[in-house]
Amino acid sequence: MSFEQNLVYIRQHYGVTQEALAEQLGVSRQTVSKWEAGINYPETDKLLALCDLYQTNLDDLMRGSVKIANIKDTELYDAHMNRFCRGIVAGVVIIICAMGVLMFLTGLGVADNISAAIMLSFFVIGALIMIVAGLNHKEFKRKNASIEPSYPSEVLDKFGKRFTVLVAAGVGVIMLSVIMLVAFAPGDGEIVQLSEVSFTYLLVVASFMFFVALGVGLIIYAGMQRSKYNKSEFTYIVADGDSFKGESGALRGVSPDEFKRWHSLGAVFGTIMLVAVIAFLVIGFSSGGFPFEGSWQESGFAYSWIAFPVAGVLCGIVALFANTYKKSKAEIIAEAQKENPWLKVDKGEE
Repeated sequence: MSFEQNLVYIRQHYGVTQEALAEQLGVSRQTVSKWEAGINYPETDKLLALCDLYQTNLDDLMRGSVKIANIKDTELYDAHMNRFCRGIVAGVVIIICAMGVLMFLTGLGVADNISAAIMLSFFVIGALIMIVAGLNHKEFKRKNASIEPSYPSEVLDKFGKRFTVLVAAGVGVIMLSVIMLVAFAPGDGEIVQLSEVSFTYLLVVASFMFFVALGVGLIIYAGMQRSKYNKSEFTYIVADGDSFKGESGALRGVSPDEFKRWHSLGAVFGTIMLVAVIAFLVIGFSSGGFPFEGSWQESGFAYSWIAFPVAGVLCGIVALFANTYKKSKAEIIAEAQKENPWLKVDKGEE
C-alpha cells in the first residue's frame, strides 16, 4: 500500500474526518486532502505525529501496509489475551473447587491428612497458574509495547450478545447451586457436626462448590473477554481524564489522579488478600487438631477457609466505594453517559 492508501485506511479505521485529522496535525483540511490524493506528502514532523497518534511505525506508513500490520497485531493480541483469560479463570476455578474436593474426599472416608493435602494442593496449583498467567501477560506487554489490535464492528456486536448470555448463565448457575444447597440441608435448622453429616449431603456441598466455581468462572471469563475487546489496558495518561485517543474513542485517556487511584486500589486488594492468607493459617493452626492431632474437622481449617470469600467481598466493597466516592464529577458523568447514551447533561452542570 502507498502512503496515501495507508492514510485513508487509518482515517477510516479510526472514524476520523479530514477536518479532525487536520486539526490534530495543525494543518488545513485541503492539505490532508492533497496527501490522500498523492499530490504532495507531509513533512517529517507530521509523519512522526501520525505514527504517535495512531500507533504505527514510519516504515509501515510510508512503504508497508498499516492494515496488514493491524491484522497481525490483532491476531497476536487476541491469541495472547485468550491464553491469559483461560489461565486466570482456570486458577480461580481450581481454588474454589478445592473445598468441594475436600468435602467429596471426606465423604468417601479418605484419611484427613490426605484429603487436606489434596485441598492445599488445589490452592497451590490454582495460585501458580494465575501467577504464571500474570507474569506471561506482563512479559507480553513488555515485548509488544507498540501493538495496536483492532476488531471489526461485527465481531464486537457478536460478543456483546454473548457477554450477556455468559454473565446471566454464571449468575444463574450460582443461584441454582444455592437453592440446591438449601433444599438438601440436613435436619430442621439444628447445628450438625461435620463428622455427623451424611455422605449424600457432603456430596451436595461438594457439588455446590463445583457449581459456584463454574458460575464464577463464567462471570470472570465474560469480564476478561469484554476487557479484551474494549482494549481496556490500552490507556493514555492525559491532563483530562475524559479525553480519548482519536475520534473513535478506541483508546481511553486517564488522568494522573485516576491512574494513582488504580494503583492504590491494587495495593489495598493485595493487602486484604494477604491478611486473608494470614487469617487462614493462624486460625487453622491455632485451634489444635490437624495436622498435630485429631482430624481436620476438629481444627480451625474446617472453617478458616471462609477468610478467602470474606476477603473477596471486602475487595468488592472497597472497589464500589472507590468507584463511587473517589471519582471526579466529570468521570461520573462520562461513565453514566457511556452506560446510558440517552442521558443528557445540562451544560451548566458540567
